[in-house]
Amino acid sequence: ATFVETEEPAPAMPFTDVDENDWFYDEVVYVYENGLMNGVENNQFAPNTATNRAMLATILYRLAGEPAVSGDLPFTDVESGTWYTDAVLWAAQNGIVNGLGENTFAPMNTLTREQLVTMLYRYAEAEGYDVSAAADLSGYPDADKVQTYAQEAMSWAVGAGLLQGRDGGLLAPAGQSTRAELATILSRYLALEG
Repeated sequence: ATFVETEEPAPAMPFTDVDENDWFYDEVVYVYENGLMNGVENNQFAPNTATNRAMLATILYRLAGEPAVSGDLPFTDVESGTWYTDAVLWAAQNGIVNGLGENTFAPMNTLTREQLVTMLYRYAEAEGYDVSAAADLSGYPDADKVQTYAQEAMSWAVGAGLLQGRDGGLLAPAGQSTRAELATILSRYLALEG
C-alpha cells in the first residue's frame, strides 16, 4: 500500500457574508472554529456590525472555559438569566470589567476600541499572561484621545501587534469595534499566547 499526502480541505465557511477575499476571512474562520464567535442570523457573521460590551465579556468567558459562577451581580442593568449574565458576573469578579458608573455595566452599549483592548489586557493579566509589551503611542495623531484608564492597555495592544491604526494611522480609541475587528484582534491575541 502506498500513502499519498493530500492537502487538508479548506474549512467550510458557514457565513454567506464572509468571502475568502475579505481581509478578515482567516480570522473569522479561526474564531468560529474555536467556538469564540458565532453568526448572528441567516448564516451571516455581520463583519461590519458593531459589537457590544456583553459580547466581549461572553467571548472572554468562553476563553476561560466558562467556569461556574455564583454571587450577586454588581450591576443593576444586568438581569439574571440572560445569555451574558454569567459572563459579566465572572468578568466583574475577576477584575476584567468595571461598570460605567452608578452600578451599571451597559451590556448593549457599543464596544469601543479602547474598551476592547482594556478588557483583553485585564483578561490576559488575570490569566497570568505576559502583558509587558508596550508601544510609544505619541506617534499617533489621536494618542491624546485615549482615556486614562485605557492608556496602559492601548500601549500593550499596539506593542504586542494586536491593534493597528485605522483611517490613516489613527488609534480611534472611541471608535466602535466591528465584529471583523474583534475577530482579528482575538486571533492575534491567541496566536501570541499560543
